Amino acid sequence: MAVRLNQRYALDEIVGSGGMGAVHRATDTVLGRTVAVKVLRSDQGGDDVGRARMRSEAHLAASIHHPGVAQVFDYVEDDSTPEGSTFIVMQYVEGHSLSQLLKERGPMPPEQVMSVVEQVADGLQAAHDAGIVHRDLKPANIMLTPAGRTVLVDFGIAQAATSEPLTDTGSLVGTTDYISPEQVRGRSATPQSDVYALGVVAYHCLTGRSPFRRDTHIATAMAQLHDELPPFDPSVPVEVQELIIAMTAKKPQERPATAADVARRAAAIGAASSIDLPATFAVPMPARAAVETGVPLATATEKAVVTPRRRRPVVAYAAVGTAVLVAALLLGGRELLFGGAPVVPDVVGLQASAAADRIEDEGLTSRAEVVDVAGTPKGEVVEQSPSPGTEGTDGASVTLSVASGKVRVSAKSLIGKPFSEAAAVLEDRGFVVERDDVTRAGDTGDVVAVDKSGRLPDGSTVTLSVAVAPVAAPAPAGSGEASSGSGNSGKGNNGKAKGKNKGKGN
Repeated sequence: MAVRLNQRYALDEIVGSGGMGAVHRATDTVLGRTVAVKVLRSDQGGDDVGRARMRSEAHLAASIHHPGVAQVFDYVEDDSTPEGSTFIVMQYVEGHSLSQLLKERGPMPPEQVMSVVEQVADGLQAAHDAGIVHRDLKPANIMLTPAGRTVLVDFGIAQAATSEPLTDTGSLVGTTDYISPEQVRGRSATPQSDVYALGVVAYHCLTGRSPFRRDTHIATAMAQLHDELPPFDPSVPVEVQELIIAMTAKKPQERPATAADVARRAAAIGAASSIDLPATFAVPMPARAAVETGVPLATATEKAVVTPRRRRPVVAYAAVGTAVLVAALLLGGRELLFGGAPVVPDVVGLQASAAADRIEDEGLTSRAEVVDVAGTPKGEVVEQSPSPGTEGTDGASVTLSVASGKVRVSAKSLIGKPFSEAAAVLEDRGFVVERDDVTRAGDTGDVVAVDKSGRLPDGSTVTLSVAVAPVAAPAPAGSGEASSGSGNSGKGNNGKAKGKNKGKGN
């Protein structure tokens, strides 16, 4: 039975840890819902400053109401145990951190980075409207839901104008990779400090590296003060570069005035509607870790170790007597229990979650990489390595190529091509093509513009603007050309028409 706090919250595995304590996935046994419980470290349980920090975090985060900020449900200071348990009960965000995504995927496309910026800035604005500065914005504190939405977590060192100071004078508060120059100088953080941190996060997302990281924390902090942002790859759109450069200006007054301004600019540049995630992120598999009742809290908060599930035994396993089973385990009788070495199953065509289950049932592990494949449902496995039937070893990894549900369109590769050729390229990729004729001298029949580009949902409609020649204007009446030949004919017609009118009149 799991450890229960306050006779209500049953702790499960650890999903995160930091300087103040560990965060557990847990069950609220009263309301029957999954929650996250942040427990103050046992060595700080009786520390007034430690409790004050956690109390402040709970109160500040609870005052923000926004889907992009994790909700706080409860705060408890429990003196009934020797450890003096202090904990916050929060919304459990089903997903993974931006930090994990960067480790697995590396650099992100510009439209995806702008999606991160827009979403996080929107959540930050809600915090700033409540008078709260996060002060520790970094990829590890940005959670990603399976729907590709961001949720801001960990207000452990956040501060409001009314907060009591909980750090020593002159101490550095924040993570040096993302801390603002004014914080390095020991000045109070402002909303512009969060904007700076988000700009550094955006650069990290775009390039796969933190721009000011150096060999030591002190060197990194000094780089925040004095070093310029490293240059961007020329392929990065100018508007994206300009926004990140503005957000990371050394002087706060030179940055965008508000997080809302940042969100608007990111949206205008062309932020994706959601963040593309690997299939392994879209279907998170929580670790299975049991914590027995009576275990001291310090032990219960140690990091859980997750191992792959064992393969299901062969059918004969159910009929094996207890004595034979024990003997087999003692003698390492794998052939008797599991039928030999694990064999890679055929999972192509399955959804990623079902494929992962099949692979784990064989005693193997899986990792997914997202690929763009036209005409394939999102999340479906299109390829695997090793191939089906390959013998492996316990815990060996099977790589799954999983359809993203999106296909990339490059406007540059289409502009200048004849319409028929460009349309054929798009249709081969599963897109619906529409044509919009644009009057233009020269380039007749060629594509001159594309209404959207980047990674688009499979089967989207793409409109190609095609140049058509201007229509020749009619010659003005009375000109020499009009009066010759056709002009006489005109007169005859007019005369004939008048004669008819006179006849009718008489």
